[in-house]
Formats: sequence, C-alpha cells, structure tokens
Amino acid sequence: MDLSDFETRAGEWLRGTGPEPDVVMSSRIRLARNVAGFPFATRATDDQKAEILARMKAASGQLPVGTRRWFVEVSGSSAIESRLLHERHLISAELDKGKGPRGVVFGADERVSVMVNEEDHLRLQALRSGLALEPAFDDAVALDRAIEERLPYAVSPQYGYLTACPTNVGTGVRASVMLHLP
Repeated sequence: MDLSDFETRAGEWLRGTGPEPDVVMSSRIRLARNVAGFPFATRATDDQKAEILARMKAASGQLPVGTRRWFVEVSGSSAIESRLLHERHLISAELDKGKGPRGVVFGADERVSVMVNEEDHLRLQALRSGLALEPAFDDAVALDRAIEERLPYAVSPQYGYLTACPTNVGTGVRASVMLHLP
C-alpha cells in the first residue's frame, strides 16, 4: 500500500466539506462488537484472533464500504503503513500497537472502516466531514447489519451487545465530533 492507492490526499475526516466545517472538523460513530463463540480479544489466543481475522476477511467482500476496498493485515504491515492508517483515522493507536493477528477493512472514500482484534473483535467506525452525526450513524448501521448477516455477534437478551469494556455493553455505540477551537 502506498499513498497513490488512496483516492484523496486527505481522509474523510479532514475534507472540510460537510456541514459547519469551520467549527466541526468531523463526526464519528463507533460500534464495539464481538463475535459469538470466542473469548474477548484481550483473552483470545493468537489462533482464535487469526480465525476472527480470517472470518472478517472472508466477509469483507460483501460489506458496504464502496466499490474499491482494502483489507490490511496490520500485524504484518510496516511501521510506515501502520502510521499512515493511524494518521488517516482508519485504525487506532491501540490496534497499531496491539499484539497478535489484527487488521482493518476500509473503503476508498474512507467513510467506514472495521478494525479487527483491537479491544473488541470488531470496531466499526463511520466518519463524516463536518457536523454529520446522522449520516455517519446511517453508515455505521448499514455496515453493522451487513457484518451481522455474516458473523454472529455476542449478544445478551438482558445486557445487549457484549463488549470487553463494561462502559460499551448495551448498544456498543459511541458518537463524537472533532472540533476546531480557536
């Protein structure tokens, strides 16, 4: 992977084309999900993480991430490739520095990505330029539904989606905006 693989010079979060771009740089919806039948990523063996990574790779061809997509095994990437993915907000620092098999799938427009084997098995995120939480939420829900058709999630009727961190149990959703404060 090199810079010429990307369709734009800046990721979706830095385009400055969304609503209220003078104050709100970007909007993000993040969903934490775990695959049923596996220990959380913090407890999983490398073999179990490799199986989750392989299942996500197999499912990635049918995900709504655009016509052009990438699946990058971060655990096998060079330091510069990982840094590039992190700076473009496609992976987190935790995924970059993590141990064992891990990866990311994302589309050419960089609006959605799925990190594999971070704190949870799957971290889905949808980014939009400007103040656009609702469109980002719609993107995240579409991605979530497409994955859940292919991979069964760990869900409790009483607690909702089960996550490695208790603060994410339930919906597993986090919404955030990045602001420019002069």
